[in-house]
Amino acid sequence: MVLRLSRALAGARTIPLGYGVTVSFRQFTFSDLREAEATAMRLARETLPPAHAFDAAALDDEDLGPEHEEALRGQAAQHLVKLLLTRFGTGWDGIEDDTGAPAPLQSETIDAFLDLFPGTASSLHAGLLSPMVAVEMEGNVSAPSPHTATAEA
Repeated sequence: MVLRLSRALAGARTIPLGYGVTVSFRQFTFSDLREAEATAMRLARETLPPAHAFDAAALDDEDLGPEHEEALRGQAAQHLVKLLLTRFGTGWDGIEDDTGAPAPLQSETIDAFLDLFPGTASSLHAGLLSPMVAVEMEGNVSAPSPHTATAEA
């Protein structure tokens, strides 16, 4: 018998963030995610804090401390959430502008939202990537190996 995870990647998803806020996304693929991750890393390198940017320009990669890598990963994760929201977000509920009207899902409002509520970025990051991580952890998604216990006999 072969067991596999159900493919939760198909179709639109809604991620609840608490306090009545939900964010809806259309389906995106592994290649879409990988492209967004590469773009996020490029943007992270361009937007590093000045002290880390100077060190990156002045020193070899091997001589950079772990704090440089931490700053780079943090910036990349923040950019990844914004990129995925911008590219694949279809809407959000529970977020209003200063007049009480629903806030549009645009780059400026996404920036303001993530700045005002920084904890939501990690919730969004986990919610967006959890189905992809689950499928990746499953392993070879194309066929069971004939040399493992999961192969049909």
